[in-house]
Amino acid sequence: IVVSLLLWQATRIALDITDAEGPVSGWLAGWLEGVSTGVLEAAERGLVWLHLLLVLGFLVYLPGSKHLHIVTAAPNVWLRKAGAGGRLEPLRIDLEAPEEEMRFGAGVATDLSRTQTLDLFSCTECGRCQDVCPAWATGKPLSPKLLIMGLRDHVAGGSTAVEGAEVELQPLVPNAVTDEVVWDCVTCGACVRECPVDIEHVDTIVDLRRHLVMAESRFPTEAGALLRGVEGPGENPWAQPASARMDWAAGLDVRVLAPGDDPPEVLFWVGCAGAFDERAREATRSTVRLLQAAGVDVAVLGQRESCTGDPARRMGHEFLFQMLAERNVSTLNDAGVTTIVASCAHCFNTLANEYPDYGGSYEVVHHSELLARLVREGRLHPSRDSVAVTYHDACYLGRHNERYDAPRDVLGSVSGSIEEMPRSRERAFCCGAGGARFWMEEGGDARINETRYAEAAGTGAEIVATACPYCLVMLDDAANAAAAGPEVADVATLLARSTLDGSS
Repeated sequence: IVVSLLLWQATRIALDITDAEGPVSGWLAGWLEGVSTGVLEAAERGLVWLHLLLVLGFLVYLPGSKHLHIVTAAPNVWLRKAGAGGRLEPLRIDLEAPEEEMRFGAGVATDLSRTQTLDLFSCTECGRCQDVCPAWATGKPLSPKLLIMGLRDHVAGGSTAVEGAEVELQPLVPNAVTDEVVWDCVTCGACVRECPVDIEHVDTIVDLRRHLVMAESRFPTEAGALLRGVEGPGENPWAQPASARMDWAAGLDVRVLAPGDDPPEVLFWVGCAGAFDERAREATRSTVRLLQAAGVDVAVLGQRESCTGDPARRMGHEFLFQMLAERNVSTLNDAGVTTIVASCAHCFNTLANEYPDYGGSYEVVHHSELLARLVREGRLHPSRDSVAVTYHDACYLGRHNERYDAPRDVLGSVSGSIEEMPRSRERAFCCGAGGARFWMEEGGDARINETRYAEAAGTGAEIVATACPYCLVMLDDAANAAAAGPEVADVATLLARSTLDGSS
């Protein structure tokens, strides 16, 4: 198209029938000196028709090609979801509604929303999403680009099979994408962050999971333990009894908020990992000790706290999440809670961004934000050491919610040197725990957590700092597998060592 336009303009210049002369067409016109007028006139007519036919041919070709993004990209960017990237659109499930009105995620092409379909036809196939995907980088089948292309081709191809007089829509999984591809995603959002046309891969993947889990009961076998634990009497993925939820507080004078008590200044949402995982408990204890030392009126819900529902929701069990969210919101509202501090990035994201959809609007702060503020206000007095620290950005704190500075401010108050990893802040590499992958087996050529830990060790730092218990456990597992390397610790633990224990 461009070449035919330039040649046509060159013949017009040579025939002296236009005053417009560009640098390229003018240069080409110079090569036409000496050509007869008749030949130039015939060439001018032929080139203009060639140009028009090429344009019209491209317009016919455009709808069935990847170049359709020329038309769809702008509206796709305009219609992208507003607010925090970590928020998923709620899928309201009413079991009393007529069966034909119930929707359990995306099972066939017609289940995809208009914005999800627009996403598919906006892909430029540039591969930026694939380049930053931790699953693809560690040899797993998931490529965000190929997933979108597979769904697009399935939708564009009609995706139907005719049996007699009936037309049956074919399932998206496994006809467009395989089960393994759907379950490899860690929902880190790196693909969404890199996409130049704002395709929301994570939302579509979760919608595919919703149908597999709720409509077909089809999910990785080991993930069943997660669902059984959350659905059980203890309501936590660790399948621990509710009576064990306060074991972490042994020896600490922690106020447990009972029904009817006056609400505290700050409610500390401990989270399941912080309550039940031995390694994460140290960060939980450190956070409470620091808040008490700073004179903050803090309390916990104790046995009345249950899982926020994040792992169930990212796994695709939206109905289970809905039940947990409604119950937790009722508990928090009845208690008169207004401010919540959470040490888990996943709990933070769910409480801050997803509970408002269920009537729970609170001021939610991450524990690193509150601790950084207490240090700035002079309510905590850490001593700085020369030990070198590197910080791992949790996806659900950093990229999904743009909280990058507070954890680094805390580390800056206890360490003389913060060594940044090559992939940090909005381009940080995932630890591998998100999207309920924490409870699933991992295949591929390498493990995501070990890949990230090796990157952290490459900075030469003595400590890898985290601000999420999932990241803490995943990177600590990688450290144990490596046998030698930097220690892994939460920012609260490091601050407590420096402020309360006299060492960093």
